[in-house]
Amino acid sequence: MTDVRLPSFNDFSPHLLKNDIRKVLQPIADHQGDDKAIIEIWANEFFGGKKNKRSSTNIPATLKSTGLTTGDRPMELSEIGQTVCTATDAQDAARKFCGHILLEKNGTLLIEAINGLRSRGIDVSKKSLKDELKTHGVGHLSTNTTDHTTLKNWFVAAGLIDDTGAPNNDEIKSITGISPIEADELKGLSLAQQVFLHQLRRMHVTDDGPFQGAELLKACMSLHPQLFDEGQFAKQVRIPLEDAGWIKVEGLGKGKQGGKSGSIVGLQKLLDIPVKQVMPDFDQVIPAELRAKLNLPLAEIEKDLWGTDKHLAGLALELLALRMMIEMGLNPREFRARSADTAHAEVDLIGDRADLLFSRWTFQCKRYGKDSDTKVGLGDAAKEVGIALFCRAHVVVMATTTSFTKDAVNYAREIETLTPLQFVFIDGKVVKDFLQKGRTGLLDFIQANAQKVMQTKRNQPLRTSLPE
Repeated sequence: MTDVRLPSFNDFSPHLLKNDIRKVLQPIADHQGDDKAIIEIWANEFFGGKKNKRSSTNIPATLKSTGLTTGDRPMELSEIGQTVCTATDAQDAARKFCGHILLEKNGTLLIEAINGLRSRGIDVSKKSLKDELKTHGVGHLSTNTTDHTTLKNWFVAAGLIDDTGAPNNDEIKSITGISPIEADELKGLSLAQQVFLHQLRRMHVTDDGPFQGAELLKACMSLHPQLFDEGQFAKQVRIPLEDAGWIKVEGLGKGKQGGKSGSIVGLQKLLDIPVKQVMPDFDQVIPAELRAKLNLPLAEIEKDLWGTDKHLAGLALELLALRMMIEMGLNPREFRARSADTAHAEVDLIGDRADLLFSRWTFQCKRYGKDSDTKVGLGDAAKEVGIALFCRAHVVVMATTTSFTKDAVNYAREIETLTPLQFVFIDGKVVKDFLQKGRTGLLDFIQANAQKVMQTKRNQPLRTSLPE
């Protein structure tokens, strides 16, 4: 598990700040640009007039670590810092501050750790909480640190937990979209059930549903075939999730438990889970104008893609690339180039996924005129190889509204033969099929391509012993 950190809280306890975090932020708002004056106010307010490391170093470091300031000098409030500073009262300020820590600074791990201790009847102490946090992947907690206990005290001040650590489920859910009870319930599901809900929540990002049960199962099996048994799908996955209030099922066929038939839609308990829990970089990577249109019907995307409005055509191309990436089980990580920067002719993305192994994918989508006979050539493929090597990628996806030259295809096969890289060429026929029929045809194509790549890779030489 990758080490994650909690923010530092040196000289930043609710008690020290007189239970009002605004008292440390208001001087920055009033005297921005004059750090000396700000530090002097802190020294007088919190440390009996003593100007020392506590006011000049520790508080600024904590403000930077928690994200309340930009981290630059002279000190300047960040956007969340301004929001907390202008809160209506001390508890509202604490709630806004802790909400930010929950959503952006791994604060949910502290809630999970406290709940884990309480569920096992273990007292929540400085040591026990620190040890429990380590099991949740939180590292860099020094021997005498009080970062975790100070954060716990801020959660108490915000009304998110009480003095014993018992969570205010409704309050936490209003901030994060999922209550500790629901989070525990989700973690208590079988791995297959969790994967199924994860896939369904992803699909609801781009489509209101309902979705065919067979289609959902196929999408899950393409990512985690070892987890699902088609014959036991209803008994092991669908029925338990329906009984627990995560999904709604309609239109079941005849036969034992309906098998994998019927249509499925996520209920509010599932839809309340924030998108970032299934696609961690969603808000940071995908611009707001695209997030607002991600569930646009594919027919509308196709219409705009070929329309005369270049701006709408560019957005449609970006939506096409994002939708295909999401349907392929990838998490968008970065726009290499947006369509507006390439005359609305192409869009470049990087994504990743983790099933049995982690893989990083580069993704390029090119749009040509509807009647164009222009093809993606060897030079374009070679450029993507260079980018993939630089990005430490494993898979190169190239999609186009037309087709690929024979030289480009042959070059890609040669690269696959000689290197660990893999290519996926999605031509205009597959793009059209996706726009008109949705994800099923795309997943079939990706799986068929994987079989072709496997045949190529199986012919690569294998060493049975290390070279001398």
